Amino acid sequence: QDFNIVISALQGGEYPVAAIADEQGRVSGMLPPPSSELQTQIARVAELDGSYDAEPLLRDAGSMLFRWLLPPTLESHLRIAWDRAQRARQGLRLRLSIDAPELASWPWELLHDPVREHTFAIAPTTSLIRYFDQAAAFGSPAEQRADLPLDLLLVLPAAPDLNLAREQQNLEAVAAAMPHMLRVYTLKGIVTRVDLADAMLQGNYDMVHFSGHGAFIDGRGYAALNKPDGSQDWIHSGMLARLAMNHGSIKLVVLNVCSSGRGDDSRAFQGLASQMVRYGVPAAVAMQYPITDEAAAAFTRAFYKRLVQGDDAGQVDVAIAYARNMLSVLFPGERAWATPALYTHASDGRIYSFAESTSLGWDAATVVMHARLDALTNSLNASQAMPEDWRLADPSALLRWRRTLHEAEDAYRARLASPQPEVQQVARQALAHIQARLVALEAALVQD
Repeated sequence: QDFNIVISALQGGEYPVAAIADEQGRVSGMLPPPSSELQTQIARVAELDGSYDAEPLLRDAGSMLFRWLLPPTLESHLRIAWDRAQRARQGLRLRLSIDAPELASWPWELLHDPVREHTFAIAPTTSLIRYFDQAAAFGSPAEQRADLPLDLLLVLPAAPDLNLAREQQNLEAVAAAMPHMLRVYTLKGIVTRVDLADAMLQGNYDMVHFSGHGAFIDGRGYAALNKPDGSQDWIHSGMLARLAMNHGSIKLVVLNVCSSGRGDDSRAFQGLASQMVRYGVPAAVAMQYPITDEAAAAFTRAFYKRLVQGDDAGQVDVAIAYARNMLSVLFPGERAWATPALYTHASDGRIYSFAESTSLGWDAATVVMHARLDALTNSLNASQAMPEDWRLADPSALLRWRRTLHEAEDAYRARLASPQPEVQQVARQALAHIQARLVALEAALVQD
């Protein structure tokens, strides 16, 4: 269910705000100018360098944002809508529409309910998006159909101080893990405006992933392409958005300012992302803070896997929530999970739906099955290569793990009866791995 929060431009020293909930109506109010304490907290989050545990700061900043954004009447409105969605066993989608430019670049992904100790952006049940209502101009993105595999153009303009090869390896590894679902084409080296325009013209791409330098100058975002001699060619947000607008097949643009240490301004890609959505691209993701190579790799894996496979394939809001959640798990105490910001005019979060059949002649169910098997096989291979030491675990945790492993063992044993040989093969591999784990776990329990 949707919960819309609209903040209008400053009027008489205050910000008009409205909250609109499905089947619940509208509540309006006025927000005072943000306190200096709140602005200081937001600035401190932007200045984090990863040298200490930032979780308390992130939580406090998110709680202050919540208290400022949701005065008592709006907070009650939210809680009623949230509880109603839970009773219906549905999620709650927070759609933020912010007209005030001085507030639009704030890190709303930090939003944290201090009463329920809940951070909205990392919970798939409360996805948080920056929403532009463009349906009147562009129609419903959900009407867009996609064939499998989805085609992604990776754009890596030459930048000697960036590790762009790592970005390419990350995406190619994701595509290799699910070859029936995602196909990556790379445009790298010296990438001029003409090169980018030609590449986008030649391929009917579903997604574009841009990684490189960004700058924010005089309130406008810029991205760096190359001049023919390899030097930087800065193009502003409107120009890049117009280029993407020429290609109706594009459903998503991901913009990543690499962690180069040269002072890239992530506001540049925030401006680019919002401009693209205003020009008609269904969704854009921008990194609102510099992100380490390791965190960028984890985000890429989690986001694209979740976006292109499973029952929620095409739900960009679900994919971004899942990826943020994984970043919070893999990089605890860091700001990484709050870095990806999603901008969209897809009212239900869906930027594409699969066609009845793919261009390869397979039915979608078969393709999805192969993708899941590919992903599971890669996960099993990675798990087998990971060292384990059960001796350090608490005995009660070991007992819970044993119960979980036995349940998984039963599930995979049932799959041995599948009529598909591919399913049987993966089930046998999984069973062998689980049984080896159980042997090590039982030995640890005996020692305890």
